[in-house]
Formats: sequence, C-alpha cells, structure tokens
Amino acid sequence: MNRGKTMSKTMRKAMTLLFAVLLTACGAGQDKTSNQAGDVPMAAKDTVFGADIKALDKARHVQDTVMQDKANVDAAIEAGSSTQSKDSSAE
Repeated sequence: MNRGKTMSKTMRKAMTLLFAVLLTACGAGQDKTSNQAGDVPMAAKDTVFGADIKALDKARHVQDTVMQDKANVDAAIEAGSSTQSKDSSAE
C-alpha cells in the first residue's frame, strides 16, 4: 500500500525533472546574437507593409499640397475682400 504512494511521488518528481530538462533544451538552440540590443531593426519599407507605407507617404504629400493651395486661395480671397472693403468705404 505504501509502495504505491512512494512510486507516485517518485514519478511526479521524475516527470517534473523531465519537463524542466525538455523546456531548457527547447530554448538552447536559439541564436542569441540576433537579439542583441545593438542590432538595427529592419526598415518598415523593407517589409510586406512597404507598399502601404509608400501609399500613406504619397497621401500625406498630396494633403500637404492641397492644404498649401487652400492657404493660397484663402489669402487671395482675403486680399480681394480687403480691397473691396476699402473701395466701398471710399464711396
């Protein structure tokens, strides 16, 4: 009767030890040099997202151009309305 409980404890310890050894062995083959802090990560443009990033950059450039054109039109309208105000006040 006592032998069954002892075998169970021994098997539990053996299984725990085996699990620890297997877990350690799984991580032993990894190349540790590629994860150094000094490594430079891959540029995002060199990944599968490169085309999307290029499209976003182009859209930002177009948005900047549109906003500059809007500012120019607003300035022209403001300049035109200020000269019209001066002309109307002179009458």
